[in-house]
Amino acid sequence: MDDDILSQGDDREPRQWPRRLGLVAALVLAVIAGVVYLVLPRHQQPATATAPVTPSASAIPTPISVSGNLVIPGQPPEPDGIVIRTLPWASSLRLPVAGPRPTWFWPATGRSEPIGGLPSDSAGYQFDRVDGGWAVQADSAAKIGCDGCAGIAMPAWFLADGARSATRVGLANLVAPAASTGALWLTSYPAGANAETAVGTAREVGPTGALLRPPVRLPAGYVIEQGTDRGLLLAPTNPVPGTGAARLWNPGSPQASRTFDDVLAANSTEIVSTPRCAPTCRVQVLNLATGKDTVVRLPAGDSPTNGSFSPNGRFLALQLTSAADGALATQLDVASVGSGQLTRVPGTWVSSDALAGFGWPDNGDSLIAEFNFESTMQLTSWHPGASELSLAVIKPGPTQASLIIG
Repeated sequence: MDDDILSQGDDREPRQWPRRLGLVAALVLAVIAGVVYLVLPRHQQPATATAPVTPSASAIPTPISVSGNLVIPGQPPEPDGIVIRTLPWASSLRLPVAGPRPTWFWPATGRSEPIGGLPSDSAGYQFDRVDGGWAVQADSAAKIGCDGCAGIAMPAWFLADGARSATRVGLANLVAPAASTGALWLTSYPAGANAETAVGTAREVGPTGALLRPPVRLPAGYVIEQGTDRGLLLAPTNPVPGTGAARLWNPGSPQASRTFDDVLAANSTEIVSTPRCAPTCRVQVLNLATGKDTVVRLPAGDSPTNGSFSPNGRFLALQLTSAADGALATQLDVASVGSGQLTRVPGTWVSSDALAGFGWPDNGDSLIAEFNFESTMQLTSWHPGASELSLAVIKPGPTQASLIIG
């Protein structure tokens, strides 16, 4: 799973976003409005997008500080970014903020508090979403002392959803989610082992660090992506496109592996992959227990680039990319895993470099997304079935917040 880091994109070109015109009281104002409409550059918004609104000065909430940044819950004070009618944030939703001293952060109020059990570390921390919480490790990339090696063993912690402190579960080079709630796969390599050919030893541990089964030796050159009810989903350290790169591997019967191209997401019971787009793209959700494939058909011209399951497995968030006027645009959609029906998340059609990441960071159905724009960074929340987003704006400060959303 990828880390989701909210940071300012200094190399991005500024984009003009549509502004809502005022009510026309006279013919002269109508003419002026028409001229403005013709000359202003326009962002490629879908025809069904919610009409943007510009808040009055009295509607802009007081900025809130997050790791030295100013956060404005609600609508942005400037038209740089998503400008859309929004809903209040859920008061219970909290996100980890990574860095040398990780904290919990509540977008609804801007309140934060330290996460216990994690010692201060100048290299910062990485958070990986697992069933029931996060696997946490110090950023080993900042501490690797050799080129091409598999890294060094680092302490690993489990942070349960909403827990005030993390629990140390062992030492590992790599950590991956297991099939059971709160369980982790910890993989270790010999010192100085080559990252592309190393044979790792993996052990499954519970949320307290207790060993759940005997250790297993992984195939050379593979790492664990996800533990499932039918074995381990493995990814090659040096993938070759079009060769069925990912493998569903059972240590008890290693010859019965199944391969997958372009895995977008996985959980303990399902794997999402996408075959070649001919003539249009589609996404296949394989139920490992039944063998049933649910097909999600995508709009013409859209291709999937990433995916994320909701905690209960009912929904699949997809990042779809398409070309518009010679540039790449991206959009968040959510599919029902049961029916394959696709729903567009309102207000999330943006330039492809603006979406920093997305995920489901608690046990509910809150899809959180991060967006980086020229002068603002934005955080959104959306529930399947809702017609509007919750939105918070983060203005750049002395340091950059690293909000972990999935």
